[in-house]
Amino acid sequence: MRLTKRRNHNSGPRGVFVTATDTGVGKTVVTAALAVTLRKRGHAVGVMKPIETGVKSSADVASDVARLRTAAGSSDTFTEIRPYAFRLPLAPMDAARLEKRTITLRTIMQAFRTLESRHDVLLVEGAGGVSVPITASLDVSDLIHQMKLPAVVVGRVSLGGFNHALLTLDALRRRNIPVLALVLNRSLPVQTATTRAQERSTLYLLRQLAGVPVIGPLPYRVALERNFQNEVTRLARTATITKLAKLILASGRGT
Repeated sequence: MRLTKRRNHNSGPRGVFVTATDTGVGKTVVTAALAVTLRKRGHAVGVMKPIETGVKSSADVASDVARLRTAAGSSDTFTEIRPYAFRLPLAPMDAARLEKRTITLRTIMQAFRTLESRHDVLLVEGAGGVSVPITASLDVSDLIHQMKLPAVVVGRVSLGGFNHALLTLDALRRRNIPVLALVLNRSLPVQTATTRAQERSTLYLLRQLAGVPVIGPLPYRVALERNFQNEVTRLARTATITKLAKLILASGRGT
């Protein structure tokens, strides 16, 4: 399939920063599904996760970066996609401290600009939520602000998702970071009538009060950990991911 022409750098954002209301809510799933969808539309997709913690080894095939790289069909190196990897599953600032390493914004931004120059669309996945510390003076929202990308927020549709989502959206607004959408995800199966009622309530309230497009929820995928790429390919065909891809491409055209 022929790739679309790359846009001029000044024509608007050429990608999105995928952040979340919490850790483990589905950032990697959403980012990977977007990469699959955009590839099928003929775009040269780049992926980036500036910092990943809980990485067993550089060859860890179950790491977020390995999964994103496969979903995007990327030939970029792991070091370019992920400038910083740490063994312990902690906030980046503390993971770096325990390994006696220093995270610098300059290193992250150099990798970001390299990837941005190579790809039609660049999908950047954060670490945890927007207030997670990267250094003593830098958090994830600072990183989004420096990259000048719009954000997509991934949140839970289950009980508690409403409060977490509004707090995250408020933090992004305070930094003047545009939010393309709030994507709701099912991280657990819906098992009871009460759970279904809680989901409906969360979805209704957020659509009334979030102030941004609220899409989803994405269906729960029981086989996600066992067969990540197959499940992500299925998710890429959902109306939620299709709509999100269209929002990202429209943002890149400045519309």
